[in-house]
Amino acid sequence: MAEGSFWKTAPGVLTAVAAMITAVGGLLAVLFQVGVLGGAGKSPPAASGGNPTSAAASSTAAGTAGQGGKPWNEATAVITPKVGDPVEAPAYSVQFCITTGTDIDLDDTLTVQFEQMAWLEVVRSDPLLTPNGRATLKVRLTTGKELSGTITANCDFVAQTDVGRYSVYPDKLAKIEFRR
Repeated sequence: MAEGSFWKTAPGVLTAVAAMITAVGGLLAVLFQVGVLGGAGKSPPAASGGNPTSAAASSTAAGTAGQGGKPWNEATAVITPKVGDPVEAPAYSVQFCITTGTDIDLDDTLTVQFEQMAWLEVVRSDPLLTPNGRATLKVRLTTGKELSGTITANCDFVAQTDVGRYSVYPDKLAKIEFRR
């Protein structure tokens, strides 16, 4: 076998790169777990072996706090339009399509309560009043799970701010974050 550095062979370089990636990944995992990086002082999301709806419902029924430590009735919704400044409102006041209430129906099949969400983001939307218009959303639940799907683009998100009623349609909305 020829003598020389393993750095001169493709398998040697690949092995070294894989070892470095593994080491850095392990270090980052430990630093996140002990709170040195990201989320220091925040409670980790509760583990759920079942359906996220029942986990959120049991959390609400028990009066315990969601992600971040505050109960839903103290959470704040930060509504960020595509143009203009973000607006803050009590999270419990956020509604979609007024008659629908405090949830959205992704793909007209999955009802997701705002209380279960960490945030929702509008990926794209047909303009308001487009016949059968749809908006594509990405949703992160308080459990960390991400969902995506569509909703009607012809209904607005509304919230009651300290100044008055705020309304924005999906084609003008960037994101709603529910801060707890």
